[in-house]
Amino acid sequence: MNIRCLLLFVLAFLGRFGSTWAMSPVSDADSIFHSYFDRAIAFANSYPREKAYLHLDNTSYYVGDTIWFKAYVTLAEHTTPSPISKPLYVELLDQSGYVAQKHIVKLNNGEGCGQLILDKSFMSGFYEIRAYTRWMLAFDQPNYFSRVLPIYQSEQGEHPKQIVTNYDLNKSMNKRLEGAKGKLAIQFFPEGGSLVEGITSRVAFKVESKEDKEVQLFGTVVDKLGNELAKLETQRDGMGIFSYTPTAGKDVALTKVNYKGKEYSFPLPTALSAGYVMSVYDAAGGLFVSVSCNSITPEDDIAVFISKDGRPYVYKAFRSPKNDPLGFLIRTRDFPGGVYQITLLNKSGETLCERFCFVQPKDKLLMSVSGTQGVYLPYKPIQCEVQVTDKQGKPVRGTFSVAIRDAVRSDYAEYDNNLFTDMLLTSDLKGYIHQPGYYFTDITTQKLRELDLVMMIHGWRKYDMSSIIANEPPHLLQKVETDLWLDGQIKSSVLKKEKENLDMIITVKEDEDFVIGKTKTGEHGRFSIPIADFEGIREAIFQTSSPTAKIRTDRSVFIDRNFSPIPRRYASQEWYPQRMNKDIWTSMADRADSLYLDSISKDGEHQYLLDEVEITRKRKEDNLTTDVFEKSVDAYYYVAQMVDELRDKGKDVFTINEFMDMVNPDFTWNRTTDGSEYKNRRIRYIMNNHILSPIERKMMETEIDGIEKIVICEGGKAFNDYIIGNSKSLSNESSGSPFLFAKEDDGSTNVSDLDTYIAIYIIPLPYKDLMNKSMRAARGTRRTFIQGYTRPLEFYASAYDDLIPDTPSQYNRRTLYWDPSVETNEDGKAIINCYNEQYSNPIVIQVDMLKGGLIGHITYLSANVE
Repeated sequence: MNIRCLLLFVLAFLGRFGSTWAMSPVSDADSIFHSYFDRAIAFANSYPREKAYLHLDNTSYYVGDTIWFKAYVTLAEHTTPSPISKPLYVELLDQSGYVAQKHIVKLNNGEGCGQLILDKSFMSGFYEIRAYTRWMLAFDQPNYFSRVLPIYQSEQGEHPKQIVTNYDLNKSMNKRLEGAKGKLAIQFFPEGGSLVEGITSRVAFKVESKEDKEVQLFGTVVDKLGNELAKLETQRDGMGIFSYTPTAGKDVALTKVNYKGKEYSFPLPTALSAGYVMSVYDAAGGLFVSVSCNSITPEDDIAVFISKDGRPYVYKAFRSPKNDPLGFLIRTRDFPGGVYQITLLNKSGETLCERFCFVQPKDKLLMSVSGTQGVYLPYKPIQCEVQVTDKQGKPVRGTFSVAIRDAVRSDYAEYDNNLFTDMLLTSDLKGYIHQPGYYFTDITTQKLRELDLVMMIHGWRKYDMSSIIANEPPHLLQKVETDLWLDGQIKSSVLKKEKENLDMIITVKEDEDFVIGKTKTGEHGRFSIPIADFEGIREAIFQTSSPTAKIRTDRSVFIDRNFSPIPRRYASQEWYPQRMNKDIWTSMADRADSLYLDSISKDGEHQYLLDEVEITRKRKEDNLTTDVFEKSVDAYYYVAQMVDELRDKGKDVFTINEFMDMVNPDFTWNRTTDGSEYKNRRIRYIMNNHILSPIERKMMETEIDGIEKIVICEGGKAFNDYIIGNSKSLSNESSGSPFLFAKEDDGSTNVSDLDTYIAIYIIPLPYKDLMNKSMRAARGTRRTFIQGYTRPLEFYASAYDDLIPDTPSQYNRRTLYWDPSVETNEDGKAIINCYNEQYSNPIVIQVDMLKGGLIGHITYLSANVE
């Protein structure tokens, strides 16, 4: 009888008696494990965790677009709105790991909304958007929302090209963790955590390559003599599993695989001479757990704990098995859905084995969309009805977020992330999970096995049971933020001695008025200041004084606001996103466009009038258009943000030379002459389409606080593309001569000499942010800007009312409709009305909802409507 048949027999037998255990409890040890259970419960009650999810209006963007989002923050255990945190930090990181934008969203009952405006200074690339509260970063294993989005070069034409520029950036730019370095890499994950000599184990593996998004390969496991011990084969997304029995006294076994005509060998993990192996098998409504050990493993009292998000649901104590494996069934029908942690502990509280499994939720919100048509003609109205019910078909009243997109001109990823997959699956796993929705669409036995494989590979010890039951409070890295706070520390500037019992006055500029507050430094010179709710960015001045000092001494003000997580590495699928082929949708749209153009050409008199455009608040128009030719970029820096971070750490930086000397090793600064070079080449500074003269350059070099961003480019191509194209406006018109650089000490430089230069583009801050440009301050004083909540804007929606504009819409949006808060009526229904833009297309409707701990989601394609 094979193991699967035996398992089914055991499950059928034990299922008759509920959660029956296939061994006798050990009463003398049970009290110890019961105390561990109680401690874990107390820990879960004292330190509840949070999860975050962002519903985005689209799956990709172009430079110039706006990213609209709805934030959901819940308690980790119950997916109910979190009452813990009020500020939510939303960041947009570029592919090098630098924070391009940071916003603070004000949460109300665990929900909030906002937007990220991708102005023309953005460069194309793969950007990471992430969201977190400070409480999510308080523990050793931080947990936060993260998604990678392509941002393409500026959109042009009916079918804009999806172009992302690859940069050959300076090595000093990369802040992200690196991925697999070799051409091929395999990671092995023995079930339960370890291999043990003489015990058969299932070993999951993950194959990655820098060249391919998904690797498919075959191989074998062999011993030292080359004898085959097992076969291996990838199943999905480079994952696979095989069974293997380590033999005592033998060398480590190898896996041999052939990839693109070349043979590779990878050693398996070393097996323990003594220890435990724990196997878990998924079954309908239950989990079957099997524990084994070899003959030389000392007898001990052990217990299996089943927990979710740090809270144990059940445990079972027993004596270690001597000969045959011991197994038992855990009934999970009444458990909340999500990822469960199965931990094998001994009496000392040491973790012996660990495994992660997924329990399907027994209940969720059901959503449906009706009233759509297959393809919508230009400027025609779109109306649809969304209905929400519970599992019993009863209507659900509440609010949901919804996005309606042009299906042809938006990327569409089948089985993409959504509120359901993020809250119940990916937020509790480590690493990138490709197409998580696949595992919950038309669930089959094969998909359940593949999902279990994901658990074996991506499960991680976010909750360390050994630490939890140690009855010691955790070392918290961050605190709960129920409101905005500003924390910091005062130290002496030279010796960095902590300054306690210092008076501090904080002056904040609010419009034309000033708000003044006062506090005193405490232990270790630390201070904590509550900040009243405000929106936007305000200037603040920190002044210190001592009641015993006769004169103001030199002190540094450190501000604790740079707690962002370390940028994670990108998976290969995130560098090379796989999108669905839309040829069928494009053909449908082209046919509709042809019929549409034919119909309006026969209409002799047609009124071309835009009836109404509803805009609550227009997006900010930039007073500076910055064109940077991306292929020539060597480095770029978000100066305003990075300078504040350096000052928060106590570093003095006030000039470009000081800043560049700190962040880029290729920048050479002669402090005696104040001259500078980059990669041993001369530098020319460009700002506002103008090459700075020596006097202008000196002014900018000595005043960095007016700069928002710096972009460094190779001289020849950058100048030729950027300057020659503007030669008419930049040339010396009075003399009629071709464009020459502004005179330097070494005289004029002709265009033919461009390759000897490095171009540094200076992008200044908007004028309104330059109230007090210099951040230089007197001793014991710190001037800076503090960030408040970001005001959410309203999505603008065009209303055409069957009237066609005489010119194409200036808002050539691919997101046709976005609303973060749509209310359903007593029948659980909501009607949505909007208009298509200037091209024919099918639409994609994506809806997310959270109500009473239940999650609802639907991704609807109108192209499927016949």
